[in-house]
Amino acid sequence: MYEDDGVEKLSKQIGDVALAIQSLSKNQLDVNALYAEVMKIEGFDEITLGEAFDHLVQNEMLAKAFMAKNANLRKIWVQNFVNQHYYRPAC
Repeated sequence: MYEDDGVEKLSKQIGDVALAIQSLSKNQLDVNALYAEVMKIEGFDEITLGEAFDHLVQNEMLAKAFMAKNANLRKIWVQNFVNQHYYRPAC
């Protein structure tokens, strides 16, 4: 009787660990998918998009937010990135 309770507890704990691992893996950034989505954005050259991709990879939370956005918001994000990192006002 007690042995069955112990096995049941252990089984539940193993199940909980498996769910936690599964949850963590779902939350990981898919770098290949990120690259594909960044490179789809029209109106920017490959070098600029590559720089935006590198920036996103270095900032995982930004990358996850980028992936959650629709195509229009992604394009706006890249434009803002360009403005912040490449725009130099005339003197």
